[in-house]
Amino acid sequence: MIDRIKADVDEIFPKIRDIRREIHRHPELRMKEFNTARIVREELEGLGIEVFSEYAGTTAVLARIKGRKPGPVRAFRADMDALPIKEETGLPYASEIDGVMHACGHDFNTSIVLGLAHILKMEEENLEGEVIFVFQPGEEGGFGGRILAESGFIERFGISYIVAQHLYPDVPLGKIGYRKGLTTANADGFTITVKGKGGHGARPDRGVDPIVVACHIVVSLSAICAREVSPLDPTVITVGSIHAGTAGNIVPDTATLVGTIRTLGEKNRQFVAERVEKLAKNIASGFRAEADVQIGYGYPSLANDPEITDKLKKAGEVFLGEENVLEITEPTMGAEDFAFYLKRIPGTFYRLGVGPCEPLHSARFSPSEEVLKIGIGVNATLALMFS
Repeated sequence: MIDRIKADVDEIFPKIRDIRREIHRHPELRMKEFNTARIVREELEGLGIEVFSEYAGTTAVLARIKGRKPGPVRAFRADMDALPIKEETGLPYASEIDGVMHACGHDFNTSIVLGLAHILKMEEENLEGEVIFVFQPGEEGGFGGRILAESGFIERFGISYIVAQHLYPDVPLGKIGYRKGLTTANADGFTITVKGKGGHGARPDRGVDPIVVACHIVVSLSAICAREVSPLDPTVITVGSIHAGTAGNIVPDTATLVGTIRTLGEKNRQFVAERVEKLAKNIASGFRAEADVQIGYGYPSLANDPEITDKLKKAGEVFLGEENVLEITEPTMGAEDFAFYLKRIPGTFYRLGVGPCEPLHSARFSPSEEVLKIGIGVNATLALMFS
């Protein structure tokens, strides 16, 4: 069977590569993936696969293939959206949409799952159970994973587990990385608006300078990580944006801080958010100012199921060889909305190596297209040999 899968991958590679280039040439931002969804839908319909488009009132496309043998129902997910980045790769199929680029590899993810659909259609006689293909919008901050996870499709199709992959420059090309248990962090955000009293910069004593207050808040937030949570339980608080004032000789009325909170698991998630709010308000009060604090709860932490991850590991070893399947020993404080699915059913999220290359979200991100073969092959091996 593995020889047939490898032959199938080689056969469809040119077509899937061309699809990937077409998607890359016309990237679309979150929740607006209309052309990408059309390409996906038409390709699947051309294969004679049952398609459910505009799922959950979004650009999502779901599809189902039923094997000729009994077995479980499992799903493979791909994200479709691009990023607001101006491409600088110089590729002949570079983005034709100004200021928008597939800088996170979602064009690869979409093409890989389309390639999987091609192979499973070719091997329909050998397929056990059913496979659901999930082409998801809005991974980059659009909460597409949450929308779909809450839509009821998991229950509707009776899905037992779900799998996804993502390109990673820190894993060498030709290899994949897996991890059991906690893999990515909770990603929550905050906005702190410090309200002071504006005035002339030459007489700050007649006002309440919100910039000074904001600076004290920024410095003090680091103490939450350093002194209020265990050093064995990673926590990150970053202020990534400060906006205040219009001129050097004016004390403004307000200063706004925007940042992110990253925690692993649920233990510190609520605690840290509450401490950020209380600390900011108390510091502002101490300077005769006020602080309005808004906490936005984002993507939850992602925990891979050990049993499904074992299946993925074995599939990788069969298709690539044991030496090309790497265990990821540490979680990342990055976030991934695939976690919304894993809060409901078992599954695994693995890393497709593309290194060395430019980092994710870089305007020069341009990994080797050979990774298409690896992703399609590993997923097909998992679907056909380790159902």
